[in-house]
Order: sequence, then structure tokens, then C-alpha cells
Amino acid sequence: MKRWNVCQPDIALQKYLGDNFSISPIISQLLINRGMTDIDKIRSFLDTNPSELYNPFLMKGMSEAVSRIRKALDKKEKILIHGDYDVDGVTATALLFFTLREFGAEPVYFIPDRLTEGYGLGANGVEEAVRIKAGLVITVDCGISSHEEVDALNKQGIDVIITDHHEPPRVLPDARATINPHQKGCAYPDKNLSGVSIAFKLCEALSFELHNKSFWKRMDLVALGTISDIAPILGENRILVKEGLKLFKNSGSNKGIKALIEVSGIKKDKIGAFEIGFILGPRINAAGRLGSAGTAVELLLTDNDKRAQELAKKLNELNHERQRIEKSTLKEAISKIEKDINFKYHKVIVLHNEDWHTGVIGIVASRITDRFNRPAILISTKDGIGRGSGRSIENFHLFEALTICEGFLKEYGGHQYACGLTILEENLPGFIKLINELAADTITAEDLVQSLSIDIDIELSMIDYKLAEDIAMLEPFGEGNPEPVFCSRGLKLSRPVRILKGEHIKFQVTDGNKNFEAIGFGMAKDGGIELALRNYPAFDMAYTVSINSWLGVNTIQLKIEDVRPSVPCRP
Repeated sequence: MKRWNVCQPDIALQKYLGDNFSISPIISQLLINRGMTDIDKIRSFLDTNPSELYNPFLMKGMSEAVSRIRKALDKKEKILIHGDYDVDGVTATALLFFTLREFGAEPVYFIPDRLTEGYGLGANGVEEAVRIKAGLVITVDCGISSHEEVDALNKQGIDVIITDHHEPPRVLPDARATINPHQKGCAYPDKNLSGVSIAFKLCEALSFELHNKSFWKRMDLVALGTISDIAPILGENRILVKEGLKLFKNSGSNKGIKALIEVSGIKKDKIGAFEIGFILGPRINAAGRLGSAGTAVELLLTDNDKRAQELAKKLNELNHERQRIEKSTLKEAISKIEKDINFKYHKVIVLHNEDWHTGVIGIVASRITDRFNRPAILISTKDGIGRGSGRSIENFHLFEALTICEGFLKEYGGHQYACGLTILEENLPGFIKLINELAADTITAEDLVQSLSIDIDIELSMIDYKLAEDIAMLEPFGEGNPEPVFCSRGLKLSRPVRILKGEHIKFQVTDGNKNFEAIGFGMAKDGGIELALRNYPAFDMAYTVSINSWLGVNTIQLKIEDVRPSVPCRP
């Protein structure tokens, strides 16, 4: 059973915000819970405006990058855009490609193969730059740790501009310019940009110099990449995502995205952050996971409707195959956990297996972290080399842990919650031992209990259409701005529980005054929830609130987050 962490209400601050913005105490408290108490910041959050974007030239390295790109444009140099194979890298590649083409360049893009080359600027990328006789290489969403490759390009007389948002190493590569808000000495106010958001800032800076703002037509790419990369939907990311969502809902300008929406079965008026992050994003990611991410880039770049449909269907098929492989790998991983992992000593789950598909081990690591609430790293080994992907929990900084373990690693990168690494198979025992020693000193027993953050404890009868509409003002939801979770207590079933497709539960819930439909996705096999619903006279429920439209009729629907038996006294 999850530990419920219910935020404490701040009545005085609720009133202060309510008086300033004419909003309800509930909406005021939701803003407070998200760390928003400054009037100007709240105003910017509620009324996002592109005019509030920071000057891109505040970012360290931007002036040097723009100057070098202008030189390349003037001299008609060949420019290679080196991207990454995930959605963030693919959309950043497409955005910069479109922008440079608008400025008169004929850029070439290169995306490494996840399975044979791995992440980042590598030897094949260097070879491609030499082959096409590039004068300039611009990385997007990668490159911040590629010292050898940048040196190799420099020796060939090819300049490099790095744009990346990942944590930088202690010493940066010797690039002509490096754009990364996390680098030392960068005063840029917003440090949470995605890879495609940083590519956008470069395009924005170029537009100031070259007086061409056509890249604004491509904001759907920025929204797609930022949401899919689980970047915080706050600050500049929030402004950019909201602008991009407008394009999605107005059919946008990208034929590839339109085709993908169609084959995915999404209705145009239903597209939001959820649909992008959980339906469109995985289909684009499937290309890089199982095949060539170039398929996804081609989809986003094509101006041919027929070709867009062909590519979208191919990505849809790849996503189905990805789901099949993921399910099989997860089953094998759970079996290994049951046999090999002692939770008393292994606070970090590290699993390795020969020939696990490297395209899905990151997703499976995420599934394991969600299930067992502890960091998980999955490593696929072949010919003595292991390629791994990891996910973490709140109180264990994965990148910092890898920095301490770097003596065992060939390569590594990432941030607090996710990482990628390469390791010699012979170093696995030492690595597993050290990272678990670090975890033993860092992770407490309480950290390993799955928790649920709840915004407000309210009476069920307080829910109405006005509240649902007010909550929608806080969209888009995502990292840093989660969908609000409420809890209500002492509830009863007003209609029996129904099982949908063997996986989901649905029922009518009441507090004696109002009835609402509640649905729990994937909860049909949760024994604790079933026990609370069937064997106790009353239960407490945590949930989100939304408006469900079906056949032209709108109803309030509660999406269940957790259910537990009611207790006589509130904690």
C-alpha cells in the first residue's frame, strides 16, 4: 500500500492569492503546492506569453555559435547536424534542419544507430562529417562529453558547435562553441530546457541576426520533443509547449505529425500533453529503439502526404514490435530479480543479460523502478561489453553516483533520474558492489516505500464542473507541474465494480451527496484495492479530476490513483 503524503493547506496564502487573481482556495493551494507564491511568477504561469522568453544571447556560447553559423552560411559551407535517436534529439534535428534551410543552407543530418553505435557523437558521426566535407558540425541533444570526437573533427579542420542539455563533465570538449545552460559560467536563468528547447533558442538567436522568424511555424516539434523527454513543463518550456499545443489543435504545419496522429487514432481536438507523451512520443522513439531513427527524422521533414502516411504506418508497426519485446524483457528481468536480488542488500537493482535488446532496456528499467520503488539499471552484454540504461528515485542522484563509480565505466551520461552507460563485463561485480554501497549510505528505508503526493484532502461533494474547468487552467501537466491529485474519505460504492478488458476497474462512488464515475487503469489485479472496495464498508480514494466527453455528452470522471480502507480518524 502506498504512503499518502497530503500537502498541508496554507489558508492565509490561499486568501492572498485568491484576492490577487480571483481564484478559488483550491486553485490557490494547487499553485502553492507547486512552489508558486510570487505574484509575478504566478501571473507568468497562468498567462504564458512568448514575449516573456529570455534573450537567447544570455546563454553562454550563443554569440560564438551564431557568429560561426553565419560564417558557414556566407561561405556556403556544408553543415552537418548531429542528433540523437530519441524524440528530443529527433525533433531538435528536424527543427534546426528546417531553420538552416530557411536561411539558405543545405544541411545534412546524422543520427547514430542506438544498437551498433550507442548514444552521442561517435566515430561514425566523425566519419560522416569528413565524408560529406562538412565545414561545421552542430550537435543537438548530445555532444557534451564527446572529447575525442571533437578533437578528431578539429584535426580535420571541421569546427564543432555543441548544443546539449545533459549534465556537463568537469572538462568540456574543445568545441568552437558550447551551448548548455548547465555549464559553469552560464548565467542563463532557465536551466531546465530540453534538447529541442535549446535548439529552439539557437534558432531564435539566428532569427534575431538574420530577420527570419519562420521557425515559429515549427513549435509543434518543440512541444513534441519537450514533453516526450519528460522535461519540466515550467518556465520557458511551459511557454514553448503551450505555443506548440496550439499548432497541434489547429492541425499544425508538419505533415509527418499529422499522419502520425491519424494512424494513432487520436482525435485532433483531444491532443494534449498526455497524448503526445504516451501515444505519439513512443511511436517516434520506436524508430530509434528498434531500427533507424532516420525514419522518424524523415517523417518530420517530409512534405509529401503519401510518404508521411507510409512512414507513420511504419512507426506504428515498430511500436507494436517494441511493446512485444519490452513485455518479454520485463518478464525475464522480474525472474532474475526473484532469483538474484536480495532487497536487504541491493537498494539498487542492477541486472545484466546477454543480448537483451538495448532499445528497450531503458523502458524496462523504468517499469522496475516504478514497481519496486528503487533505482534500477539494466545492462545488455555482448562480446565482453555491456551497454546499460538506468532510472532512479527521488533521493538517489544517479548521475552523481555514476561519477563516483566512473573507475568501473567506459562511458556514462545522464542526470538525476536517468542514465546511460557502457561497461566492460569484467567490471560488473565491482560496479554493482560500489553503487549499492553508495545507496546504502544515501537511501533510507522510508525512501523505498512507494509514496503518493496528494494536493488536497477535500469532500467529494466539492467537485463540480467549475472546479474541473479551473484545474484545466493549469495545463499542460507534466514533469514539475503534475496533474492535481485529490483525496476524499469515507466513500462508498453506489454501483458495483466492473472489470474492463481484464485490466481496468470502473465503478460509481458516492459520499452520500454526489455520485461520480471512477476509473482505475491497470488496477484490476491490485489485490489491496480490490480488498478495500469489496470487504470494507467505506474507503478513502485518491484521484484526479477531468471532464470526459463521449458522444457529445460531458461528464466529470475521476481517475483513481489509489484506494485504501477508511480509518475512524483522519491522520
